[in-house]
Amino acid sequence: MKIGPYTLTALRVQQFSLDGGAMFGVVPKSFWEQAAPADALNRVRLSAALLLISGPGRNILVDTGMGSAWPEKLRSIYAVSPFLLDEELARTGLSRTDITDVILTHLHFDHIAGAFRSCGENLVPLFPDARFHIQEENLRTARNPNRKERASYEPRFVDAFQQHCRINLLDGAQELFEGISLIPSHGHTRGQQLVKVSGSEGTLVHCADLVPSAAHIPLPWVTGYDIHPLVVLEEKEALLEEAVEGGWTLCFGHDPFHDAATLCRTGKGIAAECFVTL
Repeated sequence: MKIGPYTLTALRVQQFSLDGGAMFGVVPKSFWEQAAPADALNRVRLSAALLLISGPGRNILVDTGMGSAWPEKLRSIYAVSPFLLDEELARTGLSRTDITDVILTHLHFDHIAGAFRSCGENLVPLFPDARFHIQEENLRTARNPNRKERASYEPRFVDAFQQHCRINLLDGAQELFEGISLIPSHGHTRGQQLVKVSGSEGTLVHCADLVPSAAHIPLPWVTGYDIHPLVVLEEKEALLEEAVEGGWTLCFGHDPFHDAATLCRTGKGIAAECFVTL
């Protein structure tokens, strides 16, 4: 997809599994399993799909996935697949050294862990020359997480991020680069940010974990990981309304089947109209 001076590509670097009930909250299993079949342990398969935004002088990644720096026990719990970052970048003619910027939607482990590899007992950054853009509020949250999401902010990745990465702390909504703006979102976790790319060709929004997959487009379909489900409903409704009115494309970070979608109104509310491959 081309928007303005940028080429947008989905990099399907990895898959992993999380509890189905947690991913779909109060939605009955008989409903959500039609969209996301569960395994014998009630886990659903998720994608770690990174958004690559390439334009004049910049190659920007949105999030970094799960990565490979996991002990075998956790690798098994999350059923983490091999990390295909290098292969996916090579498909676009790039390597890790070409990445100039990384926009982190938030610092939950499935969004930041892919920025590192293991070297003995240490974590080594995969993008030592890139600048990492994060909301300051989310970094504060990651340093002192509430009890509900403490397990999602893995301390060793948060610590490595602070020690080894070139960090640009952001404060609220803003245009980061020409045509690329950031939208704060606080229902899933404090200080999450969505990434909006706009130009004469249209608009694409990376939904982060506000709408992690196409299956989460219906308003009541929120995750059990959200710290403020009612805030998620309000934020999601506002995003979906604006997306329908503006003809935006929504990009999903965890959908194992679809990169992105445009929306339409139906008798049952807003739904995916056309799935888009990036």
